[in-house]
Amino acid sequence: MKKNIYFLLFLTLVFNNLYSQISTEVVPISETFSSNGEFKLLSISYDEEFPNLRGESLVSYTQKYDSIGVRKKYYKIKRSFDIYEGNPFFAALSNDGRKIIYITNYVYENGLENKNVTYYVDGKLEKTYTTEEFINCDKNKEKCELFYNNRHQLFEGHSSTIKQYKKTASEKDIFLNKSFVFNKNDTIYVIDSRKKVTLYDLNKGNVVVSKIEFDSIYPKIRNIEPLKSRVSYYKYPYKYVVDIQNSQNNEKLSESIGKRAGLKFISINDSTFHKYKLFRIELSGYMNRNGKFEIENLQTDSIFDRKWIENYIHSTTFKTDFIPREVDRIYLKNFFGGYRSYDDKIAEKETLNEKERRKEEFKKRLTLEKIDGVYIPKNLYECLTGLDQILDFESKKQLTEAKDSWQFNSHMGGLGMWIRNNWGINGGSRLLKYFNDRNIGKEMFGNDDISGIIITQYINWLKGDKNAWKKWEKKNPKK
Repeated sequence: MKKNIYFLLFLTLVFNNLYSQISTEVVPISETFSSNGEFKLLSISYDEEFPNLRGESLVSYTQKYDSIGVRKKYYKIKRSFDIYEGNPFFAALSNDGRKIIYITNYVYENGLENKNVTYYVDGKLEKTYTTEEFINCDKNKEKCELFYNNRHQLFEGHSSTIKQYKKTASEKDIFLNKSFVFNKNDTIYVIDSRKKVTLYDLNKGNVVVSKIEFDSIYPKIRNIEPLKSRVSYYKYPYKYVVDIQNSQNNEKLSESIGKRAGLKFISINDSTFHKYKLFRIELSGYMNRNGKFEIENLQTDSIFDRKWIENYIHSTTFKTDFIPREVDRIYLKNFFGGYRSYDDKIAEKETLNEKERRKEEFKKRLTLEKIDGVYIPKNLYECLTGLDQILDFESKKQLTEAKDSWQFNSHMGGLGMWIRNNWGINGGSRLLKYFNDRNIGKEMFGNDDISGIIITQYINWLKGDKNAWKKWEKKNPKK
C-alpha cells in the first residue's frame, strides 16, 4: 500500500494525464554526450519499471583509449539515469565529464536520489531539487510541471508510430515540442508547463535564473538544435525470482525452500491458492551473469528459517540463460506463491485461525484514527476538507472542469483507488463504517461507489457548494 508520502505525487500524475510508472518489456540503455563530445554517459537500467535507481551508469572518454584499445573509463555510478523516448526524462553531462544532472517529472520512490532533479559531481550526489524548488513554482497557485508538453494538441490523429504536425502548428509550437529541455555548452534550458524558462549552470550547480518568459528568449534560442540522448532497448525476460534454478540440479528456489521448511509450495496459478492460509516470502535482488544472486530485500513469515534461505542463496550458483545478452545482470522480484502444510487438516486449521485473526483485525480497523500512518476521515466532511488540503492547484482545476467524476474513480488506479486503499475502504476503517451505516457500499463493487461519492461531492465542494456534505448526509441518514 502506498504511504501518505506518495499521495500528492500520485494525484498529480492522475490529474495531469501523465503516465503511471512505466512498466514495459523493453528496457532502455542510453548514451548521453557532453556538448563538446569528449565524454559519454552510458546508463543501463536493470528492471522494467522506471524511473528508478536500479541500474548502473558509466562515464567514459570518447577520444582516449586504454592499452587494449577500449575507450578509457572515467568513473561509475551505481544507479541508472532512465531515459525513455517520448517521455519526460532528461540527462546532461558536462564538458569536463564530472557533472551530471538528471531531470524528470515523475517520482515514485522515497529518498534523495529520487527527487525530481538530481545533480552529481564525480559520481557523488551533490544537490537535489523538487519541481517547485527548481523552477520557482507554487503548486497551490499554478500548474507545476518541469517540462512543457503540447504534443496532445500538436499532432494529427492518435497514432503512436506516425507523427504529423497539424497545419496550424507554428514554428514556436514545433520548437517547444522538440526542445522543451536541452543542454547548450553546460547551460541547461528547461521550459516548464507555464511556458517559462529556467537556466541551470551545469558546472556551478545552481539555478542562474528562473521564470523567464519563453517569448522573450525564443529569438535567442530558436536555432539551437538540442543534442538528444541515444536510446536503445533490450527485452526484459520476466523471470520471477521464485523460479530461478540451481545450476547443479535444476531445482527451483521455491522447491529448495519448501524442502527445508517441510512445507508444500502453492503456485499463484494453483486452483487452491486462495483456499488456504499461505506463509509468504518477499525476495528481490540482482542476478549476475555468473549465477550469483545479490539480495536487495528478503522478508519472511516467522515459520521460515530466514538465515538458512539467505545462506542458501549466497552459496548457490543459479542458471542465467534468461539474462539478455545486452546486460550482465538483471533485477528480479515477485516471489509469487506461498507455502502450507502437506497435511490438509493442519492447513485447514491454520486457515480458520487466520480468518478469525482477520475478523478481529477488521473490527479493530473500524475504530482507528490512523491506519499505516494515514489519517482516516470519520465522515464525508473530513473527506472533503482532507482532499482540499492535499490537492494542488492543477488537480483541483481538472476536477472542477470535469463533466463527471468517473474518470477519476477507475477500478485500476487514480484518485478513487487511492481513497479506497489508503482511507481503508478496502480492508476496513471507520470511514467504511460511516458509509456502511448508511447502507452504502455493502453490495458488489460497493467500495468503488463509496470513492465515487466522495469524489463527486468534492467536485461540488470545489464549485462552491460548501454544504454539499450536509445535503448528502440529510439524504443518506444513518440507518
